[in-house]
Amino acid sequence: MGPVAAGRAMARAGRSVSLRAKLIALFGAILLVTDGTSAVVGARFAERAVENEIRERALETDRTVARDLSHDSTFDRRAATERLAALLRSHRGLTSAALAVERPGSDLIIEVTLGPNGSQVETREGSADVPRKAVTRLDERPDGRFWIVTVPLRVGRSHAGLTLEASLDEADRLAAKESQVFAGVAAAGALVLILATQFLIGRLIGRPIGRLACAMAEVESGRLDAEAPLGSGNEFDRLARGFNTMLSRIRGFNQELTTRIEQATADLARKNRDLVLLNDQLVAARRDLGAKERLAALGQLAGTIAHELGNPLNSIFGHVQLLERQPGLPPDVKSDLAMVHSEVDRMTAVIRRFLDSTRGLRPAPEPVDVGTLFSEALDVTLSAEARARLRITRDVAPDLAGVVTDPSLVRHVVTNLISNAADAMPAGGTLALFAAAPDGDLCIGVRDTGGGIPEGDRRHIFEPFFTTKPRGKGTGLGLVICREIARALKGRIDVESEVGSGSTFTLRIPLVRCGPGDAG
Repeated sequence: MGPVAAGRAMARAGRSVSLRAKLIALFGAILLVTDGTSAVVGARFAERAVENEIRERALETDRTVARDLSHDSTFDRRAATERLAALLRSHRGLTSAALAVERPGSDLIIEVTLGPNGSQVETREGSADVPRKAVTRLDERPDGRFWIVTVPLRVGRSHAGLTLEASLDEADRLAAKESQVFAGVAAAGALVLILATQFLIGRLIGRPIGRLACAMAEVESGRLDAEAPLGSGNEFDRLARGFNTMLSRIRGFNQELTTRIEQATADLARKNRDLVLLNDQLVAARRDLGAKERLAALGQLAGTIAHELGNPLNSIFGHVQLLERQPGLPPDVKSDLAMVHSEVDRMTAVIRRFLDSTRGLRPAPEPVDVGTLFSEALDVTLSAEARARLRITRDVAPDLAGVVTDPSLVRHVVTNLISNAADAMPAGGTLALFAAAPDGDLCIGVRDTGGGIPEGDRRHIFEPFFTTKPRGKGTGLGLVICREIARALKGRIDVESEVGSGSTFTLRIPLVRCGPGDAG
């Protein structure tokens, strides 16, 4: 064997071993990743199962104790405390128990905590949020993770809530132990499979690939007439024949491959753009769905409020009117009655806003004078104090003398926008009302020179119950109702705002003009 032949043989052996090592390393990595993933997933599922079991066990214990406490016709604070302390001693994993009883004035709260020195009892009075149905939540703290389960009950004639705290230390210990077991089994299995794979690859793949690699080396050295040797007629022989055939066509294939890669890259870029658009639409749809779900819940709340408060408010309003008509009332009594009258009107308006936000809106179009509509909205919304500190401007396009829309719904939107604009300028500013008809749409807008709306708040202003006003100044429903009205009118509300420069809200609806017989 000459020097050239010897060099070729060494190159063949080196390349064969290198490829075999790569295949074994790749297969081993796949095995390790697969087994490791299986171990992690299995341990995670086991941990979840134990956590859920602890939660269900704590919830069942909570319900059992709640039933026991509910059987007592009268509430015995000492007996309830002893019952909670005994509960913590007899159930492993429970770290604290609390009983909150609603009472007129301040609620009664009894807390029993299991510490290193035994049970510690704390009784206090305060405000307790007693649920009306069972509630569970997972609390993660520096000292560990805990299930907090709360069930409602009745103690005597009072509503109460029993809360238990269950430690997840047991679940964490089991998860760690099972993770170790899974990891050991996965490592042992991977090692056995890697050894077996090394042997099989060397016998079935390494030798044929070595011969094929030698032929490729000859082609790289310039011998284009070289051929890959054929063996026993297996898959590697077919590969060698294909290799010999492709030598004459490889340049054309490279060009074709380049063209296809460019086309695929362009197609992938287009699909990525479509995916980004679809993702934006999905986010908008989810936000809209969340708003509709809140409105549905709001509908139930509105019905309950209207039923429970409507009749008493009507009765109070009627009696206040009768008292106001009594002759000879002292001035202080008249002032107090006027205050009661105002508060009843305010509560009635709140109930009406709740109902309006969930009631199906059916527009009743009729000819409307936009300027008159602006005047009515300003008279209803702005007080004398607000008019004194604000500069009010109105700009109504001359070609809007006769348009058709629902004046009640549009007036509701305008009054709400005026109220928000006035609240945004407590120290004074310019309130501008405008109406125009660009691009075939009727645009009615309110502009203020207040502080503007931050970008973070602007994304949520049309969500139910979201408000930036102080407590008691807003319900977070005004813009929600305005948006629903805009949709009922087949339009939308556009918002432009810059922090420090003010905001502009524009109601944009289709423009419908009066026909020959509609004028007047």
